[in-house]
Amino acid sequence: MAGAAVTFHYNVAGYDSNLPKALVVESSDNLNGASYSIKKDGATVASGTFGVGSIPTGWTNGFTVYYNLDFSQVKTPGSYTVEFESGGNTVTSKAITVADKNLASTTLGLVLNYFRLDRNTMTGHKSATIYGSSQKKDVHGGWSDASGDYGTYLSHLSYANYMNPQQIPLTVWVLAHANEHIPTAVTTATSGGFALDEALWGADFLVRMLSDDGYFYTTVFNGWNASDGGWNLCAFSGSAGTMSSNYQAAYREGGGMAIAALARASTLGKGGDYTSDEYLAAAKTGFDHLESKQTLGGDCAYCDDKKENIIDDYTALMAATELSIATGLSKYMTAARKRAEHLIDRLSDDGYFWSDNDKTRPFFHASDAGLPVVALLRYIEMENNIAYEPCPPEANCDNPGEVLMKKAAEAVKKHLDWMISVTDRQNNHFGYAKQVVKTGGKIQTNFFIPHDNETNYWWQGESARLGSLASAAVYASRMLSYTDSVKAFRYAADQLDWLLGKNPFDLNVMKGVGTKNPPVYQSYSSTTFTGGIANGITGKNTDGSGIVWDDYYAAGFSESWQTWRWEEQWLPHATWYLMALATCYDEHPVKVVFPSSSSSGQGSSSSSGSNGDITSSNSGSNGDSGSGGGSNPTGNSSGSNDKGGKDTDGLLQVATAVGFSVLQSGNTLQVTFANPDQRKFCLIDVHGRVVMSTILLNASNTVQLSTLPKGIYLVHVQGFAPKKIVVR
Repeated sequence: MAGAAVTFHYNVAGYDSNLPKALVVESSDNLNGASYSIKKDGATVASGTFGVGSIPTGWTNGFTVYYNLDFSQVKTPGSYTVEFESGGNTVTSKAITVADKNLASTTLGLVLNYFRLDRNTMTGHKSATIYGSSQKKDVHGGWSDASGDYGTYLSHLSYANYMNPQQIPLTVWVLAHANEHIPTAVTTATSGGFALDEALWGADFLVRMLSDDGYFYTTVFNGWNASDGGWNLCAFSGSAGTMSSNYQAAYREGGGMAIAALARASTLGKGGDYTSDEYLAAAKTGFDHLESKQTLGGDCAYCDDKKENIIDDYTALMAATELSIATGLSKYMTAARKRAEHLIDRLSDDGYFWSDNDKTRPFFHASDAGLPVVALLRYIEMENNIAYEPCPPEANCDNPGEVLMKKAAEAVKKHLDWMISVTDRQNNHFGYAKQVVKTGGKIQTNFFIPHDNETNYWWQGESARLGSLASAAVYASRMLSYTDSVKAFRYAADQLDWLLGKNPFDLNVMKGVGTKNPPVYQSYSSTTFTGGIANGITGKNTDGSGIVWDDYYAAGFSESWQTWRWEEQWLPHATWYLMALATCYDEHPVKVVFPSSSSSGQGSSSSSGSNGDITSSNSGSNGDSGSGGGSNPTGNSSGSNDKGGKDTDGLLQVATAVGFSVLQSGNTLQVTFANPDQRKFCLIDVHGRVVMSTILLNASNTVQLSTLPKGIYLVHVQGFAPKKIVVR
């Protein structure tokens, strides 16, 4: 218009009423200080002025500049336009939608249905060859890895050591998380039980991928062959897909997340081809095996370089945490604490993580950049469900779990501070998440991962990375009362907006949203599905600088098949997008309340029951066969046969299990459960103080509440989720 080129870049799927909202205006005219209006039905509802524009290096031809336009103050659902004067003419945007829970209504059903469409039904997977032998194994199920790959993977790129993505096991875990945390949204978007059924479909596959020796196989692969044949249980490396018998999955090679996924699946209260007990048994077997094959921060028998790194830490942490939640056994709690502490120790002074034990390679990851935070948050949830024995002030002692829980929370907040600050939104109007990378022997800040990484060939669009970071930011902010949650939610919104059109190419990487989607990847066009998410935009140059979309010539290639780097749909992209929605629309968010300091002198306890009269009768009752109930944010673990075990470290482990019930009649409480096994019992008041504590020896126990002040209390019994009672 009048010589001025103006483009609006915005989320074409629309914006959420109660979440941050911003678009980017690209103009060849100087808009600094210019006024704009936001209109609804022709009437101005908000206005503002443009700030200083910016141009990330190598992103434009230099003739246009990007300007940020934040309209978060607009909360009323409706259709809006943006108007301003440029070159003597009025410029008006297309209609922009604002709606309540917008992304849940416009995209959740699409992405969930993608998983159903992507189910792997290859008959050849029922008789895959164990590479290097004549043995066959039925490993059918799971989801195809990508629109150009019918293989099913726990993790690949293992030979590169620092680049392992978590694939099918992560998808199982996220589907289970979505089933628990956004059940209403899932039911509204799909038929009831959709996420649960998909999680079980994946869990069944993981059980099949467990070997008789106790390790998980890493991949089912046939060299990217379109035919349903030649399937091998193997590892592979390089752009040639060279197969090997290094198929035993270390923690970072999918083993850790497979354990975590199966443990969490065991708490869903339903089985697929296998039962909840079989899921849990497989998780335990896998955990015990890997614990015998690698040591914390040390040797790793199945790792290609034979030594652990950060990916082992956060995947092993997920494994131990989920087993602790599912079983209530102290051995898993102890393992989780060790892993959490080791992961926290990898945090640099600046706030990013180190990948290697020598702290020379920063952690950067093209798909799972947010997983270290998610793992720490899930660990904090585990600790948050533990009732700590109080310590008298004169003892000057600390509960190790309580101390580490707070340390983990501070580490998460420090990393989140760094994530937001390094992105430098003031000079990066799209808010695209920056990262610290190592390229050419030098540590630097990049938008995109460098092409010269340890894989020697693999780089692609980072849609999964953006989803993982959005998930981490919102999850942490909701759970830990982050100081500036507005910045955290804005950071997350920017990443999802980028995926849905607010980027320099106006590209919507989710097929079925908007009009400018990636073209069908030509390798296997039938597996490009609605709801699937393509790799997306990348850096142009070897060091990751510049920007390019779907242009193999510009990126230095002569082969047209290289378009997979941008066009191809990939399972982790959809998985992390679903996780981001599950955190944004969480119907049951976990709010961590740190226990009172054990050295503060608050609270009291008595193992003799002096604060209440407890009597036991060995009635032989098996108790209530229902679930643990109560306010348990971590899921229902019906189907578990674990009894909680003896506690050896003075802590009360709380997890969901079968057969715990309380029946209150006036000031008398009847506590009943099957197989007591000397469980610890305590009552905790609303301030987190233990007001009653003892050991329950029998299946049926009577507790007198007459000596307690009126109020609300939590009943904690070792191995079970808490239950709420009211003393009137």
